[in-house]
Amino acid sequence: MAGRSGRGASSVGMMEGAFFVSRTELLSWVNGLLQLSVTKVEQCASGAVYCQIIDACHPGTISMRKVNWMAKADHEYVPNYKVLQAAFDKNKIERHIDVDKLIRAKYQDNLEFLQFMKCYWEYEGLQGDYDPFPAREGKQLPPWATGGGKENLRPQGVVEEKVGAAARRPCS
Repeated sequence: MAGRSGRGASSVGMMEGAFFVSRTELLSWVNGLLQLSVTKVEQCASGAVYCQIIDACHPGTISMRKVNWMAKADHEYVPNYKVLQAAFDKNKIERHIDVDKLIRAKYQDNLEFLQFMKCYWEYEGLQGDYDPFPAREGKQLPPWATGGGKENLRPQGVVEEKVGAAARRPCS
């Protein structure tokens, strides 16, 4: 799949097929690829899941030892996004990461970014199997990632919003 028809995977727009993938299909994909137990899109807000998806696409280009899987508050998520941005730069992924929105753990923002990540993985993902366990280097995972708890991973003080139909806007 890598390098389809001369068009860069990082230039994928909102009308790409991956942006019409359901939440349940995305969660099933993430859980299968990374051997996790993510139950909510918002649990990706720490950036750790996004980092490991890029590691699955480009093994060794992301510093997984620097990823903090146990981050619980938005200020603890920021270093994970710095690692992710460094990997985007290294792999020439031309996609803006709106850290301020993603760390707030809002459903819509994380859904759209996860949809982009799935589309990118479909274009650039490994042809063979990816083993997520060695990549995590034995790091402890939060209860939500292992199926041992229902931790929401929503920063304190953030009110849950009801989100209607997904807004369609061009990617930058």
